[in-house]
Formats: sequence, C-alpha cells, structure tokens
Amino acid sequence: MADVNATASPITGPLIHYLRVTTSNKSFLQISQSSGIPLTDIQFLASHLIYWRRARAIPPLHQRDVYIVSPNVDMRNLATASQKFAKAFPALPPLPKILNLLSFTPRPYSVLIPSKDHKPTYMDILAWLMRGGWVTQLRTFAWVRVPAHIKEAVAKETAINASRGIKSSETESTHDIDTDTDTSSTRSTTLSVPRSQTSSNSPSPTSTSRATLPIPQPKTPHTPSLISDPRLASALPSRYLSAISTHIVNIQGLESQSAWDKCLKYFDGHHAIETIPVREGWKRKRVADLISGWEELGVLVKGRHW
Repeated sequence: MADVNATASPITGPLIHYLRVTTSNKSFLQISQSSGIPLTDIQFLASHLIYWRRARAIPPLHQRDVYIVSPNVDMRNLATASQKFAKAFPALPPLPKILNLLSFTPRPYSVLIPSKDHKPTYMDILAWLMRGGWVTQLRTFAWVRVPAHIKEAVAKETAINASRGIKSSETESTHDIDTDTDTSSTRSTTLSVPRSQTSSNSPSPTSTSRATLPIPQPKTPHTPSLISDPRLASALPSRYLSAISTHIVNIQGLESQSAWDKCLKYFDGHHAIETIPVREGWKRKRVADLISGWEELGVLVKGRHW
C-alpha cells in the first residue's frame, strides 16, 4: 500500500480503493458485486499488480479446500518468518506448529479451525501463509473413464448399423440386377443367337460351387480407458462420450446429464474440480455430490496434485 501511495499515477486512486476492498477468499466477480467496482476494472488492476510483481493470482481461499506445506518452500527462512508470524498473530500457535498440522494426511483446512469464532483469524493465517509461499492448495483433477460396458454397447451399435448398411446395399444391388435381366430378356427377342454359342456359354453340369464358412474369431474383451481431453475427442471417443451421456440420463436423470455435459470441459487433467463452483456458480456441495455420483457410475476418475 505504501508503494502505491508513493506512486503518482492516474490509477493510484482506483488501485488503493481496490486494495482496501479486496479479500483473498472472494473471486473477482464477488468483489465486483460487493464493492461496485466493474469487473473489467478489477481485472485490469489485478493484471497491473501481477505485472509489477506486487501480487499473484490464486483461487479464492476456502476452509473446505485442502492445503499442504509447499514443496518449494525454503525452510532456511523459518526462523525469520516465525518472528513475523508471532507479531501478526501473537495469541495463536507458532508458525512451526501450524506447518506441522498442515503436514499430516491431506484434509480440509476447516479441521484446523477450533471454532466458528476462530474462523476469520484462521483464514487470515491461511492468507498469510499463502502470501509467503509456505502453503499451497492441493487440487483435484479428473478424467473421463470409459467403462467396458460402454465400449461393448458402442461396438454392438456399430455392428448393427453396419449390418443394416450391408442389407440396404444388397437390396439396391439386387434391384439393379433384376432390372438388367428384364432388359436383356427383352432385347434377346430381337436378337438371333446361335444354339451352339448358347450351349457353350451354359455352365457345365459337372461344375459345383462350394460355400466356405467363416472361421469364428475369438472376441477380445473390452478394457476401460481414459479420454485425455473430451474437447479434442476423435470419432470413436466422441461416440463413447455420447453413450456415457445416455447412460447417465438413464441412471441418474436429466439434471445429472445436463451437469455432465457442462463439466466435460473440466475433465482434462488441467482444470481443477475446485474451480467448477466458482466458474459455474454452483454450490460446492452440489459439485461434490455430482462428482461422487459419476465416480460411482465408473465414468470418472480423480487425482490430486499441488
């Protein structure tokens, strides 16, 4: 804030106002709605701070998210940081104790908060730790999983469509042959063909035709697979996605299918599931229930990474 006040710039006033109203647990849209600052102005001011290395963009902090000690943290600065932490939060556990609690099995940050009265203070602690690079968010990523029964259904549908196409083509070819036969018979009434030539062209009574039976091929069992990016899916994976969508609407209903179609763009291993509530404007519980339901159907797999 002192650096901003010392800088004479046309955006100094709006920038100071933005820094006063911004919080680390709200998105740009939420800050815009609560402060009245246009969203485009907030994005411009945030980009200005990031460009001059006075800030960095992070997902909004939330007590239900999982945070861990950053693997990139330099523990040689722990002594100095502990003194600063003690001055900022004198009545709370020391910094090594907080980092020790965050080093256990990954769990929501809310587990560390003793009571509702401590929530604002502990969220300030989380912002302090995030600002100093001591912690990072452990995010969840997902990929579309194609079960074996979906592949079998698509294979059967493909075979049925192929057989229908063969039958229709055979019907058309038979119709053409009959037409040609009628035409040739009509023309033969006006032509005189020698008997010897006709007999020579007739098939020999000794010639026989043998029908060869196809050798049955062993069926290879279908195995589940992943679709790395649904937006770039080729022809066959696209049919798998369509079959999965139909399977979801048959089992879980139209609402789940509609949500699935909207969330497909996030299931590429690059977009964290934690961003879905913010981007889509949904409740976190609803997203958690949807993800859990799709996992039970076997059409989604998850992984965590910081």
